[in-house]
Amino acid sequence: MTIEIWSKLSNELRKHVVGSLDTHGPVHDMISSGARGSVVQLHQMAGMKGLITNPRGEIIEFPITSSLKEGLTPVEYFISTHGARKGLADTALNTARAGYLTRRLFDVAHDVVVLEGDCGTKEGVLILRPGKENIGGSFSERIVGRVLAEGVNLSSGALKRGTLIMHDAANVVESSDVKEVIVRSPMTCRVARGVCQQCYGVDMTTWEMVDVGEAVGVIAAQAIGEPGTQLTMRTFHSGGVATVGGDITMGLPRVEEVFESRTPKAPATLSRVSGTISEVVREGTETIIRVLPDVISEGKTAKAVKKETEYSVSPLRAILVKEGAHVEKGDFLTDGSANLEELFLFSGKERAQEYIINEITRIYELQGVTTARKHLEIIVKQMFSRVSVTHSGDTGVSAGEIISDFEYDRINATQKEASGESAKAKQLLLGITEVSLTRASFLSSISFQNTPRKLAEAAVSGAVDRLVGLKENVIVGRLIPAGTGFPGSKKHEMIKEMEREFADTASMEEGKRE
Repeated sequence: MTIEIWSKLSNELRKHVVGSLDTHGPVHDMISSGARGSVVQLHQMAGMKGLITNPRGEIIEFPITSSLKEGLTPVEYFISTHGARKGLADTALNTARAGYLTRRLFDVAHDVVVLEGDCGTKEGVLILRPGKENIGGSFSERIVGRVLAEGVNLSSGALKRGTLIMHDAANVVESSDVKEVIVRSPMTCRVARGVCQQCYGVDMTTWEMVDVGEAVGVIAAQAIGEPGTQLTMRTFHSGGVATVGGDITMGLPRVEEVFESRTPKAPATLSRVSGTISEVVREGTETIIRVLPDVISEGKTAKAVKKETEYSVSPLRAILVKEGAHVEKGDFLTDGSANLEELFLFSGKERAQEYIINEITRIYELQGVTTARKHLEIIVKQMFSRVSVTHSGDTGVSAGEIISDFEYDRINATQKEASGESAKAKQLLLGITEVSLTRASFLSSISFQNTPRKLAEAAVSGAVDRLVGLKENVIVGRLIPAGTGFPGSKKHEMIKEMEREFADTASMEEGKRE
């Protein structure tokens, strides 16, 4: 309660501090331009330093009411040393952790390159208007630079399927009463190993349609990983002051936890069935939630009513449902972070993908960092890019083998042509490290982790590397198949043009000498 009161007071004071600032002054210019500093730091200098977090991430109840301009009392100065020590320790310890996250993100996405103009898919992802939390930016920010997978009807006219939404069109859609838009996405792209121009949309640097041969996977890894490094450093700059977003050192491990698809320590309870909450009772230290499954009708007959499903909830978790409420399979019954494997199993691929994107976006945005959704979609695409073979058929792959989804499709297409029995497989959700280690390229795998073991496995199985990714081409000293090394790209044509000009100049010089 004390913390809540002081937080409200601190926020009110912050509004007054910002309001009293000279709009033409140098401090205002620095903060509003984003060049240096933040409103939090200004508030510490001119308002009050506020509540401090201790090294365990808990908020200390004793606030620092003085500002840095006024000067701190000896007691306040002593309390603020918590944050100062924490800032220095975090900078030393967690910068390496954030850097390692960037390396893993690069490894999982380095071979995602724009390979063609249009894959021809009719699928897309649903972009909704932002709710109360407003995570992921405004509606126009969410859809700008994307290609429509389905047409949108507006009072001023219709936007057809395949339209590239630029800023003007995005603003028109936002000001209309359209609640949702379906756009093309890297997650639904049909291109094997990469993405197409239509599914990616505009290049974020030029605001033109992305060029064929662009290494969008590397860009995505940098766009997500680099802010992680900056967020770690920010603990030092904010001096351990408690913020709404929580401490970033709590945020960075959560980003890692999501991308690695690890089970949280105390996961949220998800409903395993669709049904009605029949009872929420307290039994000892735990709360029991009972769900009565829906009756599934098949023609005129109905299946027998199934037994109630019971959930035992930890006292650490808050209950989100009430008796009589209807829940769908995979709905949250309590607060907390979901176990991704469970969410994928109960709710399906689309919901799990959306949850991962929202979770990462929330952590970054609460720290004032925005990352384009399409970068996250590329990483999520890779997390869902593996299948586990359940039945080998006539394909020659072993049951239990983990292969990429495009390899699975290729093998089955070959068997279909030969009138053989196709393989069967189940979709997997893997963490980024696991995806990197299950690559077809053994050169890429051995340069990442477990080098001796992976090298021995490749030697024993007589593995062949097709050199399709970036890393394996760098290792053998070839041009990477992206950018200037990708035949058909604008950059490749520029290099060829320069080579022709150079050859012409050289021949002219030769002619003059003769």
